[in-house]
Parts: sequence; C-alpha cells; structure tokens
Amino acid sequence: MIVDIDARCDIGCVRQNNEDMVLVADRLLRDAGIGERFVFDPPGERLVLAVADGMGGAAAGEWASEYALTRLREILGKAPADLDGDELRELIGIWAELVHAELLAEGGRNSERLGMGTTVVGLLIRRTQAWRFHAGDSRLYRLRGALLERLTCDHSARQTQGDASLPANLLTNSLGGGRESWLEVAEIEGGVLAGDRFLLCSDGVHDLVADDRLAALLLADRETALRSIIQLARDAGGYDNISALIADIGRSTPSSTVTADTVDGFYDPVL
Repeated sequence: MIVDIDARCDIGCVRQNNEDMVLVADRLLRDAGIGERFVFDPPGERLVLAVADGMGGAAAGEWASEYALTRLREILGKAPADLDGDELRELIGIWAELVHAELLAEGGRNSERLGMGTTVVGLLIRRTQAWRFHAGDSRLYRLRGALLERLTCDHSARQTQGDASLPANLLTNSLGGGRESWLEVAEIEGGVLAGDRFLLCSDGVHDLVADDRLAALLLADRETALRSIIQLARDAGGYDNISALIADIGRSTPSSTVTADTVDGFYDPVL
C-alpha cells in the first residue's frame, strides 16, 4: 500500500509564535511543510500522523505540543511490529496518560508552564487497518469519493452542549490543562480503501473554513488542496496557528519531494 502526504504547519497572520506541531512518521514540523510518499512493505509496518495544538501561551503551548508528539513518536517507534489492534489501542492510551501526567507535573515544576496543555488528533495506519485518536478540538476528516465525513467529535462545550453561541475554544478535554483527561481511540470501521483521502487539522483551519468549503477544496489535487486550505484560513483572518495534513491512500503519483523550507523545518526537539 502507498500513502502520499502533504502537510503544513503555519503560524497564521496574528500570533507571534506557533503552538501547533505536526507529526509525519518520525518527522516533526513547525513553521514548515512536507510532501512525501510512504510505501508499506513489511506486514507490521505502521505509519502515524498527528496534529497537536498547544495551549498555555507562548513557550508553554509550544512545549506541550512538542512534548506530546515527541513522546508519541518515541513510544510507537519502540513498539514491537507484531502488536495486534487491541495492543495498539492500549499503547496509544498509555501514551496519552503519560503525556497528560507529565504536562501537569511540568506545570507544577515551572510556574510559566502551569496550566499548559495540548489538543491532539491522530491517525495510525497499518496496511489496510487504521485507528483514529483525539483529545480536544483538532479534527480528522475522510473524503471517500465526493463525500466528506468528519470522523471526530470536538471535545468542546459548544459541541457537547449543542450550543453554537458558546465560544469555539472552550474545551472540555485536552492532554494537560485540566486535572481530568481522556483520549478517544477507535478503529476506523472498514479500514482504509484505495482512493481514500484523510485531512487532519487544528482549529485554526476548521474555525475559519466551513466543512462544505473543505469538501470542495479537497477535490483538487493534494498539493493544490493543501495550499488552498491554508490560504483560505489566512484570508479569513488567520488569527490562530494553521495546521493541515492531507494523506492519500493509493490515490495518485506522489507530490513534489521535500522543498527547501521543509528541510529547514524538520524539527528535532531537545526537551
């Protein structure tokens, strides 16, 4: 199976710092983009994709999203290749618990990081199987044919109470932040099919680009779709950081190889 990916983590138009972070396999992106192809060969090979949106202001939010995705990369990278579905779900749950506990502990050690947290949305693909996981309001969508379906439900007061008048950023769940946290994890029913397209994004995208507009933009080729989504969010004000990742399952030829700004943007964190 082949998975082609284009992703971008953009600071937006207003913020002075970028609290978002994107994970593509073993690469962390901030203020950068990437286009790459992954070919699954060994039966146990896995691909993890994720978007995290840090909270807590400046360095605290940046630290939280970076820490969460760095730990995800480490834990999945060290996991045996023969884990079954239940074991993978358990492992992702353990990762979330560890990250949540460490973000709270770090906030206790460093007053400048007190109360920090991060949303996260992720997709773990193993050949024709896939698992989604999320905490907060970063989202996962699937385009199958011409039908766009949101596969995650925001952990927000607006979503849970069904009240559109509530602030969009009033979260009921995240890693870190509050004392209680949970990670929603589920296998995607029916797995992945050739032609499927997945979009992972932070609220800097979906707060400014409506689902029907996303559906139309995602019908374009992958590079054009990603560029258009980022630009539309910026044109609408870009008041938050803007992160989007598009993954195509056996869909087309790969997008262009890594660009110059991508090379500069590969992120090797030192925590």
